[in-house]
Amino acid sequence: MKLQFLGTAAAEGIPALFCECDTCKEAMRRGGKNLRTRSQAIVDDCLLIDFPADTYAHYVAYRFPMEKITSCIITHSHLDHLYAPEICVRKKGFSHLKDQKPLTFFADRSSYDMLNEEIETCRVPEETAKTVLISPYVPFETEGYTITAIRASHDPKSTPVVYLIEKEGKVMFYVNDTSDFDEEGWTYLAQYGKKIDLVSYDCTEANSHIEYVGHMCLERCVAMREKMKSLGLVDDNTIGVLNHFSHNGDSVLYEEFSEIAAKEGFLVSYDGMIINF
Repeated sequence: MKLQFLGTAAAEGIPALFCECDTCKEAMRRGGKNLRTRSQAIVDDCLLIDFPADTYAHYVAYRFPMEKITSCIITHSHLDHLYAPEICVRKKGFSHLKDQKPLTFFADRSSYDMLNEEIETCRVPEETAKTVLISPYVPFETEGYTITAIRASHDPKSTPVVYLIEKEGKVMFYVNDTSDFDEEGWTYLAQYGKKIDLVSYDCTEANSHIEYVGHMCLERCVAMREKMKSLGLVDDNTIGVLNHFSHNGDSVLYEEFSEIAAKEGFLVSYDGMIINF
């Protein structure tokens, strides 16, 4: 399985659009892996995860085959993960596709409703884009993957989920925009019965200590990993990658945080990063 991180920031991006903080200034000065767009990823160049406004920038930068992609799973309806108006440019006239197959969005209620509203408003035909309503803990299939949504601990109005993604004996767990799972989530995971090969953890607050519900930091990622170890879901061979960073996080610049994270056995994602596993 191949995972490519297209964007690795939280809602503001790094540097944030309207910010003059020291972190944003230094990220702009250094450039490279310190410049982070809003979160999005792609699996095996065919399964898209999230659809932010930065999708076009990611397509231009990394040249993945956007015109051939027909499946996109949505984590939740916040702007940095779903920019529904972009769907209209897939219509005939805006785009010219040799093989017109619909781009199917798999989403829980809030994102599903948002997508359908845009499809109806822009009169997007079904052969261009369509939606499938998913339910947490009920596996579905697309592109040869078996995918299961786990309810995330995040803004409930956005009906947030994270995803277990399986194919040909490989399993990845894409864990963005959440803090610790609720009892139902851990109960499902305890009964899952499969080893996970890669976990992408929300680490919005980097090396900060936080108390609020909705995101994670390094110490929370360590705690989640240890709990998954106790359930037999991960082991020392499981790849752990930290992702989804805010400029508000302590020591969040790539060079500094990579050293801190490495001591705990984690990789730190950056825009364009590819992991084959």
